[in-house]
Amino acid sequence: MNPQILAIILSIVFLLSVLVLLRFYFLPEKYAVIWLVAAVVSVVLSFFPQILNAVSDFFGISQPINLLFFAAFFVVLLLLMQLSLELARTRDELRRVVQRVAVDLEEKSDRDRDSPSSTKHTDGASPE
Repeated sequence: MNPQILAIILSIVFLLSVLVLLRFYFLPEKYAVIWLVAAVVSVVLSFFPQILNAVSDFFGISQPINLLFFAAFFVVLLLLMQLSLELARTRDELRRVVQRVAVDLEEKSDRDRDSPSSTKHTDGASPE
């Protein structure tokens, strides 16, 4: 099989996979842009490999595959940064929620301790 045909098939499968994941809400919209861009770029480069040759010549890179690997590494770094930022935001939000729940529970405990109904027994047994 011709390598270009294989690249075209794989890039179209990649694009369709991203679209299916978006369609059924398995891939959140905030991550979808970078995956869609990567899929479209892979389709374009598989149909027109001379673009990669021209770009690599422009940057003085002798082998176009080296440019492709460098670009893929850069995209992975961007994804890693995006996920790290999301993790940090989620951690901070979780800390705030846990602190708020702890304060609410403490306030409820104080109200229950101070109210006269706190001596009531719910099981029907008399206090000893």
